[in-house]
Amino acid sequence: MNGVLKSRRASRDGKQHGDAEQPQPPRSALGRRVRGLALVLTIAAALVLLVGFNTPLFADYADGVRTEQAMTLPDAVKVWRKEAWQRDDFLAQIRLGDLYSTAQSIGPGESKNAGFYDPVEAYVWYFLALRQGHDYRADDNGNAYDTINNVRGNAQNNAEQLFSNLTFEQRLDARARILYILSSRGAEGFITLGRIQASGWVGGGPISATQKPRVMLCVRSGWDHWYSGWLWWIWANLTNRPYPHLPVWSWVLNVQENWDRRFPDYQCMGAEIPPEPLDNYALTSPTTSAGAISLGGNLNGPSSSAQMGAPGPATVPASGSTGGGSDQVGTIAVGGGAPPPASYGSGYGSGGGNYPGSGGAYGGGFPSGYGFRPVPSVFEANDGEALTYFQIAASLGHPLAGAYANNARNAIRYYTPDAGRIIGEAERRARYWLAPYEYYPGITAKGKLHSDESLPTLDERLALRRVRELPFPAILEALDFRGYAFRGRACGPPPICLRRAVEQFQAALDLEPTGFLSPEQTVRLIQMAAVDGDAIAQDRLGIMYAKGVGVPQNYVRAEKWFIKAANQRYPDALYNLYILYRVGPNGIEPDEAKAGSYAAQAAAAGYQPARCELIDLLRQADSGGHDRPVGARR
Repeated sequence: MNGVLKSRRASRDGKQHGDAEQPQPPRSALGRRVRGLALVLTIAAALVLLVGFNTPLFADYADGVRTEQAMTLPDAVKVWRKEAWQRDDFLAQIRLGDLYSTAQSIGPGESKNAGFYDPVEAYVWYFLALRQGHDYRADDNGNAYDTINNVRGNAQNNAEQLFSNLTFEQRLDARARILYILSSRGAEGFITLGRIQASGWVGGGPISATQKPRVMLCVRSGWDHWYSGWLWWIWANLTNRPYPHLPVWSWVLNVQENWDRRFPDYQCMGAEIPPEPLDNYALTSPTTSAGAISLGGNLNGPSSSAQMGAPGPATVPASGSTGGGSDQVGTIAVGGGAPPPASYGSGYGSGGGNYPGSGGAYGGGFPSGYGFRPVPSVFEANDGEALTYFQIAASLGHPLAGAYANNARNAIRYYTPDAGRIIGEAERRARYWLAPYEYYPGITAKGKLHSDESLPTLDERLALRRVRELPFPAILEALDFRGYAFRGRACGPPPICLRRAVEQFQAALDLEPTGFLSPEQTVRLIQMAAVDGDAIAQDRLGIMYAKGVGVPQNYVRAEKWFIKAANQRYPDALYNLYILYRVGPNGIEPDEAKAGSYAAQAAAAGYQPARCELIDLLRQADSGGHDRPVGARR
């Protein structure tokens, strides 16, 4: 109280002595001024970024060239990888193929060395650049045409040499990398994957009769007259054979009249497929030293579906089944019947060069690209796999996916006796399809990770908002397992140690070392620790997938990581598998035997069920019925 009185008295004395009173603005007016100043500064900073530096929203191949001249080759590689990955830039893809296939300098003043050499990565980008239907057109200028022609020719030769030298394991890796890149492009990427694996029949309608005189169609039998029904009934009773189909598969002239009078193909199901006529010349792609893919029938009769062109152990046999998972090269041809008619082209718009003056199923009379032979492929023609990718694209809303999927189903029905099973498996795989990697793999000869330029989907962006729900010890465990030390006296205070550890992790990813983890970097840290074998990180990643924290909810992938951790006898993962198999959420089949086994193993390991993070979540999934979480469903 005395202090308050003294303050008032001093104020009166000051006024009596003539001190000028300083006007003080109201607090509310001062706050408005501060906020207005902050807004002006924010707008100015945005204008500087957008206008002052003149930074383009999208770069292109030329920006990468200028980056290499002004900075270093690794900086240019970042530009080219982003363009090749996200915008499917032909020139950037060719540049990356050249870069990873030859000795390159990695910085100003350094001599040439193999710092960027990676034959698998080189083949991946050559394949994406040279795949059929993906052209860089320069037909309006003769010199430009010759330049692109030379670029494609050199790249084709390099791709063939690389392919012939890849081991079987490297081809598996290359196939999985291509799957990852294209699947990260959303519905359009899955359409591309489907077109890569589709047989020629899936591509579209017929081409001119001058290219193949006869085609196989479901047409009216020559015995189909007004009295045919009685004769077939008598024949069936005398011979004790089933009543035959009146519509039959037949090789007819490739004219519009026959296409107009064709029967629905299901009416010929079960009917014998005749061999191709000997005088009906075949159209196949030229063979190369690395092998090639057959696009048409065989001169001596029907052949099995196209094979991956490599001889030796890398060749995958065609046995009439659907093959393994989506992340394996061993996808098997759809069936052992007659091949798709060669009159249907290769299923791509242009650039095939297989039929003079056509350009494939979508070329119709347009020029056939640059006339190059197909690049040796790690993918087989497999309509079952193609249907899987078309179905995924349809679930993502692509307007053309339904038409592609229907053609793939028809191709399977035409040539496969077990069509129903194959179509059912393809649709099931589409519902629970998994990308082959958590993040893009591979390193250069100097140990630099290949950057992952995939853009997050809507589901991934929503999941990243929940990263703050991750327990802090999980991040510390991943840092510690990866070798980024944040303990010890030499390091200093714990906050400084932790920041230095994060900076080391960011530098290893070739990111700006800020010392603070973004949501994307937090997820990548745990993924890398899980991939490298840390059981705690594997279990944590499984929980993240089950709960949709940081990554989209996907019980199938959660099961995968729980199993990896359980194989190391990690108690938490054992109990999580017990919960998973007992409830059976979307994508997981309930299995009481497995659930009991994992429960016993978790109890033997001393696990306390009260620590389980999934019990309440999966109880909701168990009781939800129609309200089940979507899980891996697309």
